[in-house]
Amino acid sequence: MYYVVIDFEWNQYHNPLWTPTNRNGVIMHEEIIQIGAVKTEHDMTPVDTFNVFVRLGGRRRLDRYVKKLTGINESMLLSGEDFPMAAEMFGEWISDVDAIFSWGQDDRRVFLNNLAYHNLEAPTCAWYDAQKLYARQNPQHGGMALKNIADEAGIRVNLGLHNAMNDAILTSACMSKLDLEEGIREYDAPVKLPASGLPKPISTARTHRHNSAEAAWDEACASLMHCPRCMQAMSWLDGEKGDMERWYKTAQCPDHGKFIVRGEFLGVKVKTLKLSFFEDSQELESAIDKELGIAPPAAKKARRRRRGGKKKQDAVAAVSPVEMLPKAIAYAANKHAEQLLLPGTSPYIVHPMEVCQILSTMTDDSALLSAAMLHDVLNLCPDVSAEELRSEFGDHVCALVEGMNEVGKDSDSEQLMLKLSDMLSGLRNVKRQGEKAGEDFWKDMGEEQKNELRENCLKHEKLFAPLGNAAALTEYKKLVSSLFKPKRKAGKRKTAAPGEGNAD
Repeated sequence: MYYVVIDFEWNQYHNPLWTPTNRNGVIMHEEIIQIGAVKTEHDMTPVDTFNVFVRLGGRRRLDRYVKKLTGINESMLLSGEDFPMAAEMFGEWISDVDAIFSWGQDDRRVFLNNLAYHNLEAPTCAWYDAQKLYARQNPQHGGMALKNIADEAGIRVNLGLHNAMNDAILTSACMSKLDLEEGIREYDAPVKLPASGLPKPISTARTHRHNSAEAAWDEACASLMHCPRCMQAMSWLDGEKGDMERWYKTAQCPDHGKFIVRGEFLGVKVKTLKLSFFEDSQELESAIDKELGIAPPAAKKARRRRRGGKKKQDAVAAVSPVEMLPKAIAYAANKHAEQLLLPGTSPYIVHPMEVCQILSTMTDDSALLSAAMLHDVLNLCPDVSAEELRSEFGDHVCALVEGMNEVGKDSDSEQLMLKLSDMLSGLRNVKRQGEKAGEDFWKDMGEEQKNELRENCLKHEKLFAPLGNAAALTEYKKLVSSLFKPKRKAGKRKTAAPGEGNAD
């Protein structure tokens, strides 16, 4: 049996108007375009490699920034395989391995998301975060970027980074400096409970936004219930504790036994279900009972309330309305600091600022304007979690940000105004890029993707109807009409019939 070190490159979809969504509602923000892997002995001696490019589906375009960063172009992808075939080939290739290793958690997350999007089964072998293993055995390390680790370890490999095959080779070289047997033992060792209560979860996962808690629950059961130690599907066991807002339930993996899963429904009008996985133990059970026993009923009731007349409702983050928006602007600018709208164009922060400006024509509510500044940090900034956002800005702002992509018929005016501002900014950007690139812009997009964008805009135009005669909605309608209206065919000029027209 062998180990496999894997790396992926993926295309990114920053604009919610263009983000692929399948019929089951699975959203794919990152689409894998290259799979690179190294198969090794348990002492990290390489024995085989796997490298395949993956074609983009639905005539989707390769992001210019991704193209520049990775060196991957359209012709490379056209020579590759569709994702279902590439996943099947990779599954056969790893049929004789004990475990998969990747540098960081993003590769596993993106791989599982792509599998769920295509309704494919996940492999069942264990999956370990090599970055976590390295950090535990080298606490004196500097930055955790792969190149920094290789430099610190004295590894000199003449390979370009941001290529899945090259990154997998470099990761395996860094792992050769580790005591993997000890690392895996420590990785699986139960975490000692801190004196303050619950330990940090082994892993977390979150559904997309849904119009009901039931829909979020269905997605969690179908896509997220994978063992945190391996990738096998887990089954629920009887019994649970807690209430609808936060509950604890036991799940079982065929190989790794029982885990305690904490479920948290986030959002108000739209719902997201977050799952946190813990090692099962008597100490943990006691800590959970203590937590549920001391939770005051009044506090639970306050968390269920919508933001209204009482400002104390946002008990998590004591931020005054005067301080909230400046804090949100600074926070968003920091988190989006290294991101661009497109290569060689404006910093990404320009988009949230434009969304905030559009929204300010409809409201002066500081929490809503703050949500406009923060609306992309959960999707685009891996180091930002919902917990951090909630602790910094409160329940209401966090719920607005989490509900951005699930606007429906039951959405309130706040959600509609926020979504309209985001989509109007997106359409303005489409118009700017179209004017800059001319006909090539629409040719590159492809007719199918253009039609998907048009249908999405028209669907939301109906949802925005309750906003009445808002200037932003008027501009949105005009942009949709001008961007997607069919062009008139050139015809012969109509001539006046005898006797018609002005007499001299």
